[in-house]
Amino acid sequence: MNTFEKVVIIFVSILAISIIAMHFLYIGMDSTGQLIVRQWCEEIGLNVSTSMCLETINSSRMSLVQGVSLALFLFAIALTVIRMEWRTAAAMLALALLIVVGIATPQIILNAVSWDLILFLVGSMTLAGIFRELGIFRYLALRILELAKSNAIILVVLLSLLSYILSAALGEVTSIIYVVMLALEIASIMRVDVAPLIILSVLATNTGSTAMPIGNPIGVYLLFKTNMSVSMFIRTAFPLSILNLAVLLAAFIPLEKGLIKTWNEAFKKFAHRIEAYVARHRIELRTGNREATRIYIGLGMLLAFILTVAFNDFIVQMLSKFYGAPIDPHAFLAFVPYIFIIVMFALIPMEEISKFVERSVEWSSILFFVFLFMLSYVLTYTGVMTKLAYVFSHIAVSPFMLLFVMLFASAALSSVLDNLSVIVTFTPIAMLFSQIGLASSLIYFALLFGGVFGGNYTPVGSTANIVAVGLAEKRRIKITWGNWLRLALITTTLQLVVSLLYLYFL
Repeated sequence: MNTFEKVVIIFVSILAISIIAMHFLYIGMDSTGQLIVRQWCEEIGLNVSTSMCLETINSSRMSLVQGVSLALFLFAIALTVIRMEWRTAAAMLALALLIVVGIATPQIILNAVSWDLILFLVGSMTLAGIFRELGIFRYLALRILELAKSNAIILVVLLSLLSYILSAALGEVTSIIYVVMLALEIASIMRVDVAPLIILSVLATNTGSTAMPIGNPIGVYLLFKTNMSVSMFIRTAFPLSILNLAVLLAAFIPLEKGLIKTWNEAFKKFAHRIEAYVARHRIELRTGNREATRIYIGLGMLLAFILTVAFNDFIVQMLSKFYGAPIDPHAFLAFVPYIFIIVMFALIPMEEISKFVERSVEWSSILFFVFLFMLSYVLTYTGVMTKLAYVFSHIAVSPFMLLFVMLFASAALSSVLDNLSVIVTFTPIAMLFSQIGLASSLIYFALLFGGVFGGNYTPVGSTANIVAVGLAEKRRIKITWGNWLRLALITTTLQLVVSLLYLYFL
C-alpha cells in the first residue's frame, strides 16, 4: 500500500467517524445548552431566537457540515502525528478542501488569524537569531562549566536554570538547541552518558516556557487569543513555573543518583580537559576584545527585551497618556521585537537583517500556525466546538472539576499529539465557558499547564522534545522511549498534580 492510499484510507475513516459523532451530539434545551448556543449565534452573526438557533445547530445539514469540518481538522492532525514533516502540507490541504467545499468563505477564514501574534513570532525568532550570532549562548554555556566546579549536582541545577531562563526569555526551541549543544560538548569532553541530562534539559526548557507568554507557542497563542494581559499571565504562571522547576530537580536527582555519581567521577578524571576547553574559549572573550564587547551589549539587550515584555502593560499605559490616544497592549507587544532589532543595528549591519529573517524564522512552523488558526476557527464557526462544550459542561459538575478535566484531558492528548494543536482545539471551548460564566480565566492556565507539561510525557510531545532527540541522534546518542518515560512519567505527573493544586488554591 503506497502513501497516497494510506492517506485516503485515513481521511475516509476520520470523515465517517466525525459525521457520525456530530450527528449524535445534540444540544438540549436546558439552561446550559441555551447559554452555549446563544453565544454561538452571536459569534457567527445569526440574529434569530434561541429555539431557532438550537434547531439550526442540531439540524441534519449542519451536523454534516460539522462532521466534514471536524474531519478535515483531525485529518491534518493525524498526518502530523504520522510524520512531523507533513504538518504544513497537511494543514494546507485541509484548508484548501474547506474552501473548495464551501464550508466557510475565504474572508471569514482570513479574519480568524491573529496577525499581531504572527508578527510577534517572526520578530522574536529574528531577534533570537541575532543574539545567537553575537555568541551570547556560548558565553552562558562557558560560565556554567566554570561555575559547576566539577560537581555533577551543581551542573544539573545550573543547566536546568539555563534551560529555564533561556526558554522563558527566547522560546523553547532556541533554548533547547543551545542547552543540548552544551550537553553534547560535555559528552565529548568527559565521555559520559548525557542522554538523561538532555532529557532533563528538555523538561526544564518546557517548564521554563510557561513562565512568560513568549516562552512557548501555547502561551503566545493563549495571550493573544483570549486577550489576556501580560501582567496577569506572568502573575499567574511565573510562580508555578518556579515551583515546578524545583519539583523537577527534586525528582530527577534521586532518580539518577547512580548516574550523578558516575558524572562526579568523570569530572575528576577529565578535569584537565574541562579546564583546557574553558581556557581556550575564555581567551576569545578577553576584556577589551571586540567579541567580548558585543556579547556584553547583547546580554544587556536581552535583559532589556525581557523587562520590556514583562512590563508591557505598564509601558502601554504610560505611552497612552503621553500620546493622548489609547494603545492596545497586544498590538504594541507585536512590535516590541522589531524595536530591539532596530537598536541592534549598532552591532549588526543593516544589510544582514534580511539574512537573519530568512535563516532564523521557522517559516514552515509559522505557516502551520496560520493554517491551524484558520482550521480551528472553522470548528467554532460551524458549531463543532459548541457541541463539544455542551458535552464537557455535563462531564464537569463544578468549576474545579472543569479545571481538572481541561488540565488532564489536554495533558493526555498533548503527550501523543502536537501540543499546540491540542490547545488550539480546546481554547474556543474554554473561552465559551468563561464567557457564559461557567469558568474563570484560570481555565486558560489549565490548558497552558496541561499542554506544556503533557508534552513532556513523550519524545514527540512538543517541538523542543523532537529537536533535542534529533540533535542527539546526529551525535550518535540514542534517546529511547524507555529512557524518556523512565524520567518523564514520574516528574511530569508530579508537575501536573502540583499544577492542579496550585489552580485549586487560586
